[in-house]
This record gives sequence, C-alpha cells and structure tokens, in this order.
Amino acid sequence: DYAKTVAQPNADKAWPWPEPRLTYANAVLAEAMIAAGVALDDSTLRHQGLDLLGWLVEYETAEGHLSPTPAAGRGPDDLRPAFDQQPIEVAALADACASAYRATNDPRWLRGVRLAWRWFLGHNDASTPMFDSTTGGGYDGLEAAGHNRNQGAESTLAMLSTAQHARWLSGLR
Repeated sequence: DYAKTVAQPNADKAWPWPEPRLTYANAVLAEAMIAAGVALDDSTLRHQGLDLLGWLVEYETAEGHLSPTPAAGRGPDDLRPAFDQQPIEVAALADACASAYRATNDPRWLRGVRLAWRWFLGHNDASTPMFDSTTGGGYDGLEAAGHNRNQGAESTLAMLSTAQHARWLSGLR
C-alpha cells in the first residue's frame, strides 16, 4: 500500500527516500507528512517528514547552491548536475521549507528558502537567472547552456511563490 510506503521512509541512510528515484516536486511529499503530523498531532509522522525534507535539501544542494532534480528524475547513482531542472521543483522545496519553519520555528529551514530564491537569481548549475526582470516571467527550465526562454504560467507562478517566501523571510530578520 502506497500510504504505508510513504509513511515508512527507506531505512537506507544514504537513500532514505521512500521511492527508488526522485521525480517531480519532491518536497511536496515531505511537506504533506509534516502537515499531517501537525494536524493529527502525530510527532512521529511530523519528524519523519522533517527528516526527509532535511535529507532532500542536502541532497539537492551542491557547491553551496541548489542543484534540483531534473525533469527526468534522479536516482542515487545519477551524475550531477543534471539538466532540464524545473522551477516547480525549486518552488516545492521553498514551500516545504517555509512550512517546516512554521511548524518548528527552527531557523535551519530558512536555508532551504534562501537556496531556492537564490536559484532563481542565478545561483544555480548554469549561473543563469531563472526569471526575466523585464516581463516578470519565470523561465521554464534550466539547461547546461542557460535557461529555456519560454516563460510559462507554471514557471512564473513557481518563481512568484518562491519570491513571496523570500520576502517573508526578509521580514523575519
């Protein structure tokens, strides 16, 4: 049963993710576990979600910047960086880290929000800004040679959501 699999992260400390590969908007899983743990007053589920999110933030960080899972997914033995990185992956991580902070008041979660916003600013595997400051649009994907020039609604909303988290974070200082 999938629900039991999700609630029981993999016992392998090197790959605790409950699935064999990371796929799309991965942090949503950890965020859901945290929210369910809070709502159900289930500290075990909440802590499992926090642990999973902590692992994901570290796993998707390379050389001090976010190196998110690309559209094709990422497994434990895949090389990095990998491209066709999607803004939705970055926004999901920012959302989950903001939720984790709200659930715990632990400032370590603010690092994930900072990493996500900095990814949009160009602190990423291609050193390329991921939004157009003239149009306000978010670019659809990060490639080795730079950004995909398309500015779709999903990518723009992902950028705006992450910007809102970053703005909220700046108000905490």
